[in-house]
Amino acid sequence: MPQSRAGVRMNRESLLTSLGLGLMTSAAGTPLALGDAFDLDEVTRLARGSLVGQNVDRAVPGFELLLMRDGVTIYRQAFGSFQLDQVANADSATKTLSGALMMSLTENSPQAFSLDTRLSQFIPQFSGAKSTITIRQAFSHTAGLGATSAEGNPSVDLQGAALIIASAPLAFAPGTTFLYGGSSMHAAGAVAELAGGQPWNTLFAQRITGPLGMSSTRFVLTTPTNPRIAGGCESRATEFARFMECLRRGGEIDGVRILQPTSVQQMFTRQTPVGVPIAGTPYKESSDYGVGVWLDRNAQGVVNAAVAAGARGFYSWIDFDDRVVGAFATDLTRSGNIIGLLDLVRAATEQAVRKPALPGDANRDGTLDRLDLDALAAFFGDSGVLWSQGDFTGDGLANTTDLDVVRQSYDPESFEADWQWATNRAACAADFNGDAQADFFDFLDFTEAYAARGPLADVDRDGAVDFFDYLAYAIAFDAGCGS
Repeated sequence: MPQSRAGVRMNRESLLTSLGLGLMTSAAGTPLALGDAFDLDEVTRLARGSLVGQNVDRAVPGFELLLMRDGVTIYRQAFGSFQLDQVANADSATKTLSGALMMSLTENSPQAFSLDTRLSQFIPQFSGAKSTITIRQAFSHTAGLGATSAEGNPSVDLQGAALIIASAPLAFAPGTTFLYGGSSMHAAGAVAELAGGQPWNTLFAQRITGPLGMSSTRFVLTTPTNPRIAGGCESRATEFARFMECLRRGGEIDGVRILQPTSVQQMFTRQTPVGVPIAGTPYKESSDYGVGVWLDRNAQGVVNAAVAAGARGFYSWIDFDDRVVGAFATDLTRSGNIIGLLDLVRAATEQAVRKPALPGDANRDGTLDRLDLDALAAFFGDSGVLWSQGDFTGDGLANTTDLDVVRQSYDPESFEADWQWATNRAACAADFNGDAQADFFDFLDFTEAYAARGPLADVDRDGAVDFFDYLAYAIAFDAGCGS
């Protein structure tokens, strides 16, 4: 958490040299356009709250949270025991990655392959009632196949696992019931190997992770020859968010195309029959499912979001209306524990991007002035910082990048003098008027501001001007500025 202003001493010369900084960049290095500023303090409050059990059944030990808008990182912070770029098991969020690979094969494969391809066309052991099962059904949980041990069997390869699945009895007639699971996708993965003419991991690397530069995203369960198609990947927030942003853009990002727009549209089109009976679902009692991905709808019934969600909390979403992609990377909790929390995070993000802030306007009063610089200077160099404390780029830091945000919109004629004033105040809590010395005039100025309940009199920065501020300033004044 950031220190209070009274505890901060600053190197004024090093700060003033930062006035010549160049273009501001996001946490991921993508240039941020001037005007793209969003106060996401509520997102931070929700994230911090989850660490102590707020809006969850059980406290979340740690995670990374990343938000992008139009492909630009607007928020990226790690919380609790997690570090930035930490790799986590994606679990069932893997289904969306696998769904993308299946769609890639429908576009181009050595053997004819489509969502309506039957498993039995490649694996004749899917016979009798199972002979009608399609890739579409397999990747939307309506194939009727029950759970088996094949996905986690280290003694067989993917083809052998498919034969185990084919020998198991049906739980439901194909196409009649939504039963969430992994066996049908696993069998479909075996068909994909045969249609694609290569092992699953090779296809995955060549068609998805390789082109997108997702070097940390790979199948780690169960074995290299029997990858768990519906839940075996590990990944990190930046890579999964890039993948989802690629889908949001219709299958292309930074000049690299992994899917045609029509294929992406199929992924985000409901593949399950409306009203299909639900035998089991982990997501909001829903059966609204595309190709390997959950679909959310607005009040008018239009798809407005797509969600990839894993059993231990890995979660990524696309907000189509607001052009937002989010990634919540962790494997330290459970999906049911954080779904409600992430609904709140998504709502807070939506509100923030629909009401952009003036870049650098810490107190959100619609103007850039000394009060905003004062907030930044007070927490300059700290981590765990809010927008209201000077973090204007969503990385939890108050630093030269944030100073550059203010500088680009500030009155150039007064910026240097106002920043000097703010840094003087930050360097010495007793220097109330920012003239680089603590004297009787500072005490007079403070008492006047305190009597008027002015914002500068909020010495302890708790959002209220009260007796504790008077006490804090009295202590600071008594200590003076030192050398």
